[in-house]
Amino acid sequence: MALLFSTRTVGDITVVKCDGQIVEGASAARLRQHVHDVLEHTPAVVLDLCAVPFIDSSGLGLLVRILARTGPGNLKLCGLASRISDTLRITRLSTVFDCYESEADAIAAFYRVSPGSSPLSPFVPPNVLCVEQSADLLTYMHALLRQAGLSVITIDNLPDAVTLLKATRPKVVLVGRELRSAGSSGTVDTFNRLLDPLAVVELPADFARQDPSETGPRLVERVQALIDGAQSV
Repeated sequence: MALLFSTRTVGDITVVKCDGQIVEGASAARLRQHVHDVLEHTPAVVLDLCAVPFIDSSGLGLLVRILARTGPGNLKLCGLASRISDTLRITRLSTVFDCYESEADAIAAFYRVSPGSSPLSPFVPPNVLCVEQSADLLTYMHALLRQAGLSVITIDNLPDAVTLLKATRPKVVLVGRELRSAGSSGTVDTFNRLLDPLAVVELPADFARQDPSETGPRLVERVQALIDGAQSV
């Protein structure tokens, strides 16, 4: 069976979910090229191997090469089948890789930085998390807040927003009002529960159509005031 991939971005991290065996030949070559392409855009990768039943010696060698390419701490593995976990333990490669049970655990590990970490690190927990379905609006808010000197990450769906809320604990969350009332489900309920203790700015439904020369400065001012208030507590 051909090795397949699905790829998405969660904050500053790229999650690559593999489906199929990672073995010598076309399978390993496809993974090598796919990760190479991913690393053109981000240094941080989670390889989700929950749908990978077997990795041969060549495949393990490829994972070691990917680890060397990403640099220390920038590759996490998750969802390993017991057979693969046993192989890593027997070969003593379990001490080489950072392995986690779930994607959420692997993503959270990137944000567990030491107190002395540089504030310029992309994995220092952000001041602001933006949750909005519109890619254009997310891009605008990211640029607006970064220009104001704030650290910010963006996400366009609730499941990954829940992961980032748990991992980063931002001081302020900007969220589209429709997402907070997107019906009753476990994900929506968890999302709103995580927002309860945080400073939240709900974006009105027509925010994208409003004049940014008026709404932009007001939004920055409000977010900064909330951050200042959180820091003084």
